[in-house]
Amino acid sequence: MLAIGDESISLTAQELEEQMAHLAQLRASMMDRVPVEPPPIGKVMVDPRYAVRTESLTKTCLLRMRHDGYGWLDFELPPQEALHMKKMWIDIVHSLGLDPPEESYNGPERRKSRPH
Repeated sequence: MLAIGDESISLTAQELEEQMAHLAQLRASMMDRVPVEPPPIGKVMVDPRYAVRTESLTKTCLLRMRHDGYGWLDFELPPQEALHMKKMWIDIVHSLGLDPPEESYNGPERRKSRPH
């Protein structure tokens, strides 16, 4: 049930997702842009599902992350950002002492990259 003022409407999950997509497009076109710096940390998604696809022609990758409320969010990363993220994650892994031997990793299939 969605209520605005005195009006309310009942939506299915699919209808709500469509309205959220419409609102996101509307928000992206507004004069007061989404801030570049992130806001204070609020509710955190723990261990979200994600998928990565690569495009060999443009050297870009598509990062898809699942949010319980917003659904699947898609982010296309240019080559220089993929390289920046690689360095950032390597630094994070080292700083947290998470360096397992290469052969010991047996992660879930959802975390493996695959070309599209």
